[in-house]
Amino acid sequence: MTDQGTGPQGEFGGPVDFSVGSHVAGYRLEERIGAGGMAVVFRAYDSRLDRQVALKLLAPGLTQDDAFRQRFIRESRAAAAVDDPHIIPVFEAGESGDVLFIAMRYVRGGDVRSLIDRIGPLPPGRIADLVSQVASALDAAHVRGLVHRDVKPANMLLEARSAPDLPDHVYLSDFGLTKQTLGTSLALTGTGEFLGSLDYVAPEQIEGRPLDGRCDQYGLACSTFELLCGQPPFRREPSISVMYAHLSEPPPAVRGYRSGLPEAIETVLQRALAKAPRDRYPSCGEYAAALRQALGRQPVDLRPAGPAHPVTEVASMPTGGSPAPVMEGPGWWRDSKPDAAAAAMATAGDTLPGGSRKAAQAGLTEPSAGPASSTRSWARRQSGQRSPSGPPAGPAVHSRPWWRSPVWFSGVGVLALAAAVGGFLLASNGHSATGATNPSSPSSHAALVLTAPGCTVDTAQANPLTSVASASLSLPGPFGVVISGPYAFVSGGNAVTVLRENGTALLPTVVRTIGIDGVQKGDAITHNGQYILAAENNGAVVISVKAALDGAAPIVGFLGSPGGSAAAEVVLSPDDKYAFVTLQNTAQLAVFNLQAALTDGFGSAAAFVGDVPLGSSPVGLAAADGMLFADSEAGKLNVLSMSTAETDPARAVTATVNAGCAPARALVSANQQILWVTASESNALLGFSIAKLSSDPNHALIADVPVGESPLGIVFVDGGSRILVADSNQHNVAGQTSSIAVINTAKALADQPALLGYVSTGTLPRQFGLEQGGKTLLITVTNSNQLQAISVAGLP
Repeated sequence: MTDQGTGPQGEFGGPVDFSVGSHVAGYRLEERIGAGGMAVVFRAYDSRLDRQVALKLLAPGLTQDDAFRQRFIRESRAAAAVDDPHIIPVFEAGESGDVLFIAMRYVRGGDVRSLIDRIGPLPPGRIADLVSQVASALDAAHVRGLVHRDVKPANMLLEARSAPDLPDHVYLSDFGLTKQTLGTSLALTGTGEFLGSLDYVAPEQIEGRPLDGRCDQYGLACSTFELLCGQPPFRREPSISVMYAHLSEPPPAVRGYRSGLPEAIETVLQRALAKAPRDRYPSCGEYAAALRQALGRQPVDLRPAGPAHPVTEVASMPTGGSPAPVMEGPGWWRDSKPDAAAAAMATAGDTLPGGSRKAAQAGLTEPSAGPASSTRSWARRQSGQRSPSGPPAGPAVHSRPWWRSPVWFSGVGVLALAAAVGGFLLASNGHSATGATNPSSPSSHAALVLTAPGCTVDTAQANPLTSVASASLSLPGPFGVVISGPYAFVSGGNAVTVLRENGTALLPTVVRTIGIDGVQKGDAITHNGQYILAAENNGAVVISVKAALDGAAPIVGFLGSPGGSAAAEVVLSPDDKYAFVTLQNTAQLAVFNLQAALTDGFGSAAAFVGDVPLGSSPVGLAAADGMLFADSEAGKLNVLSMSTAETDPARAVTATVNAGCAPARALVSANQQILWVTASESNALLGFSIAKLSSDPNHALIADVPVGESPLGIVFVDGGSRILVADSNQHNVAGQTSSIAVINTAKALADQPALLGYVSTGTLPRQFGLEQGGKTLLITVTNSNQLQAISVAGLP
């Protein structure tokens, strides 16, 4: 393998620093789109056949196992030999250097799991069509002796549709990738994680019995239940309760979760979810046909040629069919035929079982590239177009270690889990665990993973908005801006500048400049309008608004965290008692008791509460409904309990969520329902359901809008119907400029093209302030040393 990074060692050993732009086995890595415990997936370019592929790279340590290598190539060949329009085409598999790889078609549309997350249960007719196509793929594989063993919505990939009324085309992904290779049916990683998705696993797979195609039928039926109801049939916590339910509990009635379905659907699902394989349908196609009939759809003939009965899983090379041609060089074999649909992109990255899409850390300053290794969502495909010429030249995006867990199997772990299952079954004495039937409880396994965009320099194309009125004035290094009545307070450049609205003129008038030692960044104003807090050094400087307007000495005091540095953003509690400041260099959120500081003195022991440990380089910060949301350049959104942060900061983090590549700023909607985040190195605006961030964080992402280069600041205008994003182009990417992206909020949430156009700005626009009445928007433009004003009325 050429040009592979040789940086930090992964848990498996061997170099694992695959960076965008490098070459692996003749493929140029263009974008990291998925990762799991045993593999990472890139969108890659194959210059030999001029096509894009999904390139899955397995852990380097796997090549040390000779038996694994041999079985991997056998099973990859077997999967490639299956000819069905609903199985992801496999182009090549092999070993390059110390990494096993497999190249597949790259599909544009996202996966069915993400579709459910966005719109909930699907229409019955659409479900019947989806299930029929997946059943066709499974039966074709079963004829060849392959059993998938991990059928789930996340492995069902949707081709992008050119029009909303066109039918879906589904591909089933991840055939032949390590499932048979990993040996036993009940497989564990070295950390004891189940290799498979517990919400969809068949009873015989849990018990370690021989598997055939009816194992996949069970997984398909569980997936059907989820398509109908928005959740799988056995939603439990902890994981062992899910296993017990698959083994011992009857499947729930689907009409108890969704009214209006025909009675016949119950009979079909009950049979496909039977505990004993012999009691299920003879094939997946017959199950799909029965489902179509129950849902009132016309029958279709999707059966593959060959025997209708399922074939038992075999460990050796399946008989029948010819293996793919052997190839000289780094790949063991390669499909040399050009693919007619090569531009149709494939598996944005279902992870391998037991893994999760995890953003890597980046050790740069605000906000820098830290590749979030999660897939692009379907919303991204629909919301805007990327530049057709590909990414322009720009700074390298450096990957960090991504292997999460070792691929070796612990005999002790297997025995321990088996004992735990047996003990649980005995203790339960045939009854389910208390509260296990709660359909709203969160999923208990890693299969349901947030989908978020990875790093890119591609930007969304839209028209320039040249008719928007704009003006600017010079200020020293402006960073943050807050508004209080007719006054604006701009921090930055060792000063806070006070400005006042100037009648009908766009630009406000400078009232005074308050010199302050240090560099001020983001700022906030107390809800009662009495104090401004500007992030500085290891905390925040506190300024009296009254004194600032009266011309008196305005600095009241300074809040500081011992050992902290590089304060970035400030947020206040609703009662103005507490102040929270992100400390970028020390990966902390500092918590201060502002009320105690104002009452007892800024040097009092009560003024500093403590630090909340966060991920690498936290910057953006927002508050809503008793929660705090802190971005981390490591690709994470930290969800915190505000009350816990005020009393016990070390225990305040309640969840972390993938938030794209280097999330930078956060903003809460007026109704406290949506959290918007700019992912600066994904060139994206992401929307999260605040309710799900607390109840089901892995499925909280509900909108993904591509924007311009390196978005930072964000603001609502026109009553929240529009979102404006400051595209900073902070890395000076060739061919890109700084601008303001204008987003239609309703269309962004409805998964429709939402980018309305761009307003030109000076260099590095950063933060916004909306003047009283919402008619004028102020923008700090740091590198141009400007405060820019634009007329909101001129926006589309």
